[in-house]
Amino acid sequence: MPENAINKNNISMMNHLFRNSSLDKIDIKILDVLRDDARIQLKGLASRCRISKQTALYRMNRMQKDGIIKGFHAKINYSMLGYSTYYIFIQTRYIEDEKRFIEDLSKIKGCIVVMKSITQYSYNLKVITKDVYGMTQELEGFFNKKKNVTSHFILQRLEKYPDKIEEEIKVDEKDRKILQEISINCRLSSLEISKKTGLSYDIVHNRLKGMIKNRIIEKFQAIINFELEGFMYYSILLKFADDQLERLALFDSNLKMDPLIVERFKCLGEFGYIFEIVDKDYVAINDKLNRIKSQFYELIRSSQIVPIQSHYFYKVRLE
Repeated sequence: MPENAINKNNISMMNHLFRNSSLDKIDIKILDVLRDDARIQLKGLASRCRISKQTALYRMNRMQKDGIIKGFHAKINYSMLGYSTYYIFIQTRYIEDEKRFIEDLSKIKGCIVVMKSITQYSYNLKVITKDVYGMTQELEGFFNKKKNVTSHFILQRLEKYPDKIEEEIKVDEKDRKILQEISINCRLSSLEISKKTGLSYDIVHNRLKGMIKNRIIEKFQAIINFELEGFMYYSILLKFADDQLERLALFDSNLKMDPLIVERFKCLGEFGYIFEIVDKDYVAINDKLNRIKSQFYELIRSSQIVPIQSHYFYKVRLE
C-alpha cells in the first residue's frame, strides 16, 4: 500500500460520524459549519445550510439542549503569547469524590483542559506555562498531597508541526480579559463580552479583530458530544526511530488527510508524536493504527492508545 493512502476520503467528520444517527442532513450540516466556525453569525449559518434563520436557531438550540453541542470553544495559539503547552499523564487509585478531584485539577495554574481516561493514565491535562520548572514544582507538590495519585506524572511538551518560529506577541490586561471569556464561549457577542469584562464595546470589537488577524485566536469550534452516538476520543501516543525522523513530514501530511483526526502534535519528551482521533470503538482505532504502523513501520517504534471518556474545558488564565 502506498504511503499516501492512509485516507483519501474527503467526506467531512460530521457526515462520517453521524451518517447513521438520528440526526438529519440539516443537523449534520449545522454541526459541520459550527466545527469550522462556531462564531459564525446566524445569517451566515442559515445561508450555508440553505435554511431560514429561525430554523437554524431552533436546530442549534435544540442540539444544545439535547447535549449534542456541549459548548463553543476558541482555539488559542498560546505559543504566540510566549507559552509552552504540556500534556500531562497521571495515574490514580479509586477516586471517591471525582467531581472534587477534577475541580482540584482544573485549579492547577495554567490548566486549560482536563481529560478523564479509562487506561492506566486516569487523567490527562493540558497546561500552558512560561516557567516549566515552576510548573513541575507545583505539580509535584499537588500530587504529593493527593494520596490517590499512585505514580509520577509524565510531562510531554507539545509543538505544532511543521515547526514554525513565531515572534511572541505581547497582550495586556484588556486582551487577557477578552481571551478568558472567548476561550470558554466563543459565541458571546462583543456586547456580551463588554458587559462581562467591563470594557467598552469598541475595545472588545477591535481587540478581537486584532487577535484574529494576528493569529492569536486560531479558530472557533463547537464542542460536539460524540459519546451520545457511541463514539469516543482517543489519544494515540507514538515513539519514533531517531534515524527515521526525516519521514515525519510525510507521515504528518498523511494523517492530516484523515477527517477523524482532530489534533496532531509533534512532542518533546517520552513520546515523539501525539494525535487525537474520534471513532466508534477500540477495535476500529486499533485497526487504523495498525494500518498506519504498517505503512510507516521504519519510523514508528511503538504506540499506545489512550481512550478519553470526557473533556472538561476551562477559561484560559494568562499571566
